Amino acid sequence: MTREELVQNLGTIASSGTLRFLQEAKDRNQSAENLIGQFGVGFYSVFMVAQKVEVTTRSWRPDAQGWQWISEGSGSYTLAPQEVRSRGTRILLHLKEEAKEFCKEYQIESIVKKYSNYVPFPVKLKDRTLNQVKALWTQPKSEVEDKEYEEFYKQITHDHQTPLHRLHFSIDAPIQFHALLYVPEQVTNEVRYAKEGLGLALYAQKVMIESGNTKLLPPFLRFVRGVVDSEDLPLNVSRESVRQNALLERIKKTLTSRLLKDLGSVAENNADLYEKFWKQFGIFLKEGAATDVSNREKLADLLRFNSTLLEDAEPKTTLKDYVSRMREEQQEIFYAVGSTRESLQLHPNLEYFRKQGYEVLFLFDQFDDYLMSELKEYSGKPFKSISQAEVAGLDATETEGEKLSKEEAQDVLGLFETRLKDRVEKVVESKRLVDSPCSLVDGRDGTSVQMERMMRMMDQEFQASKRTLEINLRHPLIKNLSALVQKSKSDPFLEDAVEQLYANALLVEGLLENPVEMLPRVNRFLADAAAHRIGAGAA
Repeated sequence: MTREELVQNLGTIASSGTLRFLQEAKDRNQSAENLIGQFGVGFYSVFMVAQKVEVTTRSWRPDAQGWQWISEGSGSYTLAPQEVRSRGTRILLHLKEEAKEFCKEYQIESIVKKYSNYVPFPVKLKDRTLNQVKALWTQPKSEVEDKEYEEFYKQITHDHQTPLHRLHFSIDAPIQFHALLYVPEQVTNEVRYAKEGLGLALYAQKVMIESGNTKLLPPFLRFVRGVVDSEDLPLNVSRESVRQNALLERIKKTLTSRLLKDLGSVAENNADLYEKFWKQFGIFLKEGAATDVSNREKLADLLRFNSTLLEDAEPKTTLKDYVSRMREEQQEIFYAVGSTRESLQLHPNLEYFRKQGYEVLFLFDQFDDYLMSELKEYSGKPFKSISQAEVAGLDATETEGEKLSKEEAQDVLGLFETRLKDRVEKVVESKRLVDSPCSLVDGRDGTSVQMERMMRMMDQEFQASKRTLEINLRHPLIKNLSALVQKSKSDPFLEDAVEQLYANALLVEGLLENPVEMLPRVNRFLADAAAHRIGAGAA
């Protein structure tokens, strides 16, 4: 540097201090937003560890004079001619006593690798080059080999596994940046239970600004790792201000859009790879579909579900596929939430849909009920749980078996209402049951069993809402109970039968709090049944 450049680059900041320099630059209508990376401001930070700094320099200009700049960072400096044989700059730091650790080679190497590993010139310690110089994300994809991608992933993540998928692209307009993003082979608990994840490494002109920026992607994509490098990103001396930068929001929007588009392409062209991805990270896309309104439509197409038409419990059905298979008169997308496919297939509330040939989506995650409540509809078709009290199109149901008379129906329904009046919202005739005597259903606007189960996990004092008990008046057991009511309303068997049927309905929903309580009642039933068979045999 020349004397004038030393004064301009170092003297102004040294004499005024960084904050004052920024304010003066602003007052002069100069941009104070692009100072990190410039020699002056970055250089001035050395006084955090150095008690004195000597800069010896000579400009490239012909016949240039060498100069030495010395400062202790107290607001003043000295500048004097110096004999320097060749062009260049030498910086000598006199470290503070408490900062002597920065003399250690491993510290120097660690700092260089963390912040300047990809600057486009070699950084050497003695005769050893510390940085890589080549920034992989700025290279054309055609020039980067798979092995290089894999090694870089392992380097930045410390994950020994090969990544499941990668996305490498560059954007030139309206903003310029490079991105190299990875989907890991497996989800980790560190990511699964974190609100923001580990973030992406943020670079500006190949200089790392932040090792884990969690604002570059929405929370539901927190499992993605990688780097983003932008030459357009304006940075000031406070790296915290990067997080409030409006340009960062535009980068985030582009990254999210490209990632979702890429996942859609994988789903369409590589079903096996997407199946592996879904098993590990599907829950994150569900989270996004439930919480990110701006990307909900794109995410809905990426969701996968199990259904009654599949032969196993694997989630392979898309909402688009389901809608394409809907019956002509069907207006809603039916779904059921449960712990396993086996338990859902045996659920009483599925009987009508199976008999009528309606496809039902099976959902197994506790989060799924909340997901459906937020999605609300797909392609103009509202989602409807099969456990909701009113389901369109069921009023005209024709089921097998003769139904009880109106008077008999009132008597047997009254039997259940009297016994269970404090435990159920109401008792009604079922239009959905085929093979089961009764079931519990949610109210039209009521909270589902699965949602209440989640609430109970968070609040032990949570009070569950009452549910509607539906009775199948064509079922042989209900008909026999009706006959007993007509014969003797005081028969103790009636109370036992009502209690057991209600317990059965609770058990199916996973709401039976103390199953042991029903054992004496079951034993009485078995004793009566055994005695009846003995009597019938003797006769």
